[in-house]
Amino acid sequence: EIATEKAKVCGACGRVDAPLKCPCKAVFYCDQECQGASWESHREVCSWDLERKVEKLRRRVGRDDLAVGKAAFELGMLYREQDRLSDAEKWFKEALRIFRLVLGEGHESVADICGGLGEIYSGQGRLEEA
Repeated sequence: EIATEKAKVCGACGRVDAPLKCPCKAVFYCDQECQGASWESHREVCSWDLERKVEKLRRRVGRDDLAVGKAAFELGMLYREQDRLSDAEKWFKEALRIFRLVLGEGHESVADICGGLGEIYSGQGRLEEA
């Protein structure tokens, strides 16, 4: 989905041709030392780490809990910011399912997610689904 190859610049020190890639595919590192040095700041935007947190939350509180819906929405927003629209769609749909179940069809959070999905569909040329 990402149109251009991302430059392999270390997210910690800036060295070019960094060989290691975070599992989230958003950042490269020279080595484990550089990865460790930037983890605290990267962790907040690391989709791989956030997906793991959502899965742990599901196991702890159940798959239909509002907290899972909120986490799914956050993950969808992150993926949308990264232009990973298929991933964003997946997580927005999960958040939408939970919000409809817990909050009801008329809640403003349901409308927000529907708007986000509309933006994704528009960006993908899928206007008939928007």
